[in-house]
Amino acid sequence: MTIDDELLLELFKPDPCGNVGKEALIVKDHVVRTHAFDYKLEDSQEISFWRKSEIERITPDIVITLKRETKTIAIELENDIKWDFQDSLRQLNKYKKNFPDTRIIIPREYKRFAPLYVHEGFKVYLWSAKRKWECLRCHYINIEENRVPPKKCKGKTKEGKSYGNTNLGEFDLVGLEGTKFEEYMPDPTQG
Repeated sequence: MTIDDELLLELFKPDPCGNVGKEALIVKDHVVRTHAFDYKLEDSQEISFWRKSEIERITPDIVITLKRETKTIAIELENDIKWDFQDSLRQLNKYKKNFPDTRIIIPREYKRFAPLYVHEGFKVYLWSAKRKWECLRCHYINIEENRVPPKKCKGKTKEGKSYGNTNLGEFDLVGLEGTKFEEYMPDPTQG
């Protein structure tokens, strides 16, 4: 699993049929303020650039279609592994051509970039979460804020001895804990 996959599960908390769950953080944390919507993941669409007579494909991470309004929202979900603000902004600007309401969810640790997105006309949401890393030797779930596996497994044998697994390749990301999404609100008194 990747952090992006785990964040999508947290956003939608899907029921067995893939419908938005009752505890979906996309609604609970007000990224979208209603349960009355349909969603598509990785929905490719074509955009054309009339000056260059080119056609390009865009693929927002999430496309929300509100049921009561005929409105669509594109949402780009950024992780904390491969952060590139300028690349992210280029993508958002392409999405804006088809989706006037384009939003971005970024890691809380990159909050300092939020004002730049806001300046360009995008709603920004911040995510934070602890990762659950399963030790492949003892199956103990280590909970860490770090984006990399723990340096040492905290699992213990029946006798109370530490397994002491320090092989980073022997940990799998198996979920998130304490996940939060919140809208970035500029503070006009700052700056």
